[in-house]
Amino acid sequence: MVKVLTALLILGAILLGWKNNWWMRPPPCTKPISYAIGSFDRRFDISQQRFLNALAEAEAVWEKPSSKDLFAYAPEKADITINLIYDYRQEATEELGQIESGVKETEADYRALESAYLKLKSEYEGLKVVYDNEVARFNEKSAVYEAHVKSWNESNRTSKRDFEALQSEQRALEEEISRIKVMENELNQKVRDLNSLVDRLNRLAKTLNLNVEQYNTIGASRGETFAGGIYSSGPDGGKIDIYEFSSHDKLTRILAHELGHALGLEHIGDPQAIMYYLNEGETGVAAKSDLAALETLCAAK
Repeated sequence: MVKVLTALLILGAILLGWKNNWWMRPPPCTKPISYAIGSFDRRFDISQQRFLNALAEAEAVWEKPSSKDLFAYAPEKADITINLIYDYRQEATEELGQIESGVKETEADYRALESAYLKLKSEYEGLKVVYDNEVARFNEKSAVYEAHVKSWNESNRTSKRDFEALQSEQRALEEEISRIKVMENELNQKVRDLNSLVDRLNRLAKTLNLNVEQYNTIGASRGETFAGGIYSSGPDGGKIDIYEFSSHDKLTRILAHELGHALGLEHIGDPQAIMYYLNEGETGVAAKSDLAALETLCAAK
């Protein structure tokens, strides 16, 4: 009876896999990846048609130079769903866009923007110190808790008082994790705000021919990460979630980047490439390094 039940479960899993077609996907580049629009938040102030136009341009980034039919819009039956999700990331981008739109190309306005940058940088650094201290304290408390758990497991585990103390420690740690996560989100938003201000300052300094050092973003990297969009896949198919873009060109590049992931492309080291991990490029075309990676992928059939 057990063997029969096991066989039926295996058969069911095989049939489910066949239905979803996630364990027998065709080799790369042999069949167009179909996509459809899923969640579409109107707070982005973009119509579905304009969004589809950006998707068509993102398709062309890969299809035109390779002469391959790699993607197809198929709302009735799609391999991947593309979602437009509005959250704090786009809110920050829009706020900075309003600030920058009011800045004229004068040295006085440059100094005003510089002052805003220094204020925000100071806020970030202060919050970072608090965050680092909170993480250090959490790690210390977590180590103590783990020692208590180990001691409990090695004991006869009959003390209700000790057990309740462990539960209390665990709840306290969970509360601290929640507070730390809130601080992480605030830090990430400040970094993104700083990145946008830095780009504006550097461009304005260059335009005005000011004899100043270019500002750097917090951290080692420069540019806008492609975290504005994320591709993921699973048994039910793939999806691309778009969270942030500051212009039509940025949206097209993010979509092209995530479509590249849907094809099976990984990040590459060329800063001008669509598949570079930072959105630093200015053009809407694939770099030679992108096309070389695509050719290698398509050849591995």
